[in-house]
Amino acid sequence: MIINRTHIRRGWLLAAVLALFSAAFVVLPANAETVPFADCPAGQFCLYDGSGGTGTRVDVAEGAKAERDAGTILSVQNNTRMWACVYSRTEYGGGLQTVKPGNPDEYVTNGVRWTVASYKLVPTRALCFTGYERCSDSQVCTFAERNGRGAMTAFDDPPTGPTPHHSYGPEVPSASVFNRTGKHLCFYPNATYDGSWTDENTKTTYGAYVVLRGQSVTVPNPFAGTFRSHELVNGTSECQ
Repeated sequence: MIINRTHIRRGWLLAAVLALFSAAFVVLPANAETVPFADCPAGQFCLYDGSGGTGTRVDVAEGAKAERDAGTILSVQNNTRMWACVYSRTEYGGGLQTVKPGNPDEYVTNGVRWTVASYKLVPTRALCFTGYERCSDSQVCTFAERNGRGAMTAFDDPPTGPTPHHSYGPEVPSASVFNRTGKHLCFYPNATYDGSWTDENTKTTYGAYVVLRGQSVTVPNPFAGTFRSHELVNGTSECQ
């Protein structure tokens, strides 16, 4: 019997090649899917106009803020050391979402979009719940929402000199107040620096609502939203 060694060699080579291909398919991993938010750089708060970290990305550094015109934001990744505070209204108003350092967040759930209108990055989560820091030194500031959040109106009242007076209409928000002046603050229900409030529960009448110098406060009923004028005084006994 004559053995064809050429055929044997070819068969051995073919078997070796097939073995190599098989090994390659076993060893080589399948193409991994893109990890959501993986493109967000370290030290940045990344804002995406698509859900799941997709679409156009905007990066902002620690301490950044946008009180309005935040743009279309459907998802975020917080790769900073700070807490991210995300609000549904401008000027830190409306609903609030907090994003822990190193975490992502999503603003489309079951096809429903949660509007992002403003945001800020702060050292502690507690600072997400207030907006008093916007009020500058020597100002009286009133806010549309509790805890210094929402639209702010600022009055530049110097702490020295003649007693400043301001009167205004109902468009000035006053759900909360920060008195950053060196004088005490007297609010009135009338534009003429007078008038009174009556607490329906206690039947107590108040001639002025007082905010002491350096104090911030969420205004309770029956005072909230009713201020029409204010003045700064050296002593609370000077309130009308």
